[in-house]
Amino acid sequence: MGLTGSGGEDGAGWPGMEALLQEVRYLARGRLCRPEQRRRCRTENGAFADWACQSCREYIRPEAVSPWSWHLMFLHRLKKAGYPFKAADLSLETWLLLGLVEDILALPRGEQNVKRQ
Repeated sequence: MGLTGSGGEDGAGWPGMEALLQEVRYLARGRLCRPEQRRRCRTENGAFADWACQSCREYIRPEAVSPWSWHLMFLHRLKKAGYPFKAADLSLETWLLLGLVEDILALPRGEQNVKRQ
């Protein structure tokens, strides 16, 4: 961890950071499991639909997204829309997380799966 970057990809040395960033990546790629996707999966998997849903790596269920991920996406939208945030409006940790979210969302959709070197 620290300046050498040995804490992991995208600063993931903080507890739970990688899971949070993975959720944001799913949301950024439009991989939120919506009702139409669930219907398609139920049709394709039949009796194994519940198992397939639990082990799915392609989509993320809305109830599986942490409140922090939803909150950061909301803050990103406000900032992008021009909401006049001041430095003291958010904690330092929230500003740092918001910066990571903005980095992820700034990547073209095809590059969001690629690990940074």
